[in-house]
Amino acid sequence: MRARRIVQTGAFDPEDVERLQAALEAAWLQLEASVPQRERDAAREQLATVVVSAGNVSGLDAEELATVAVRTFLSIRAGTQSLL
Repeated sequence: MRARRIVQTGAFDPEDVERLQAALEAAWLQLEASVPQRERDAAREQLATVVVSAGNVSGLDAEELATVAVRTFLSIRAGTQSLL
């Protein structure tokens, strides 16, 4: 998973890792039911990448970061689906 490799490079301190993990879990809870079963692994990886990217450039807490991640994820998916 790309997001995991980014986190493991040491770019984040332990508090950041906890914040990112909490944001990912909160965001995924909001999205999981709307993602078809066959797409869940890829969708969760995409969401994790969004969380890590947004978390890397912001001072948002986990709840705020989850909100941003959900909006961004949905926007990306909507744009991707319109291309199909």
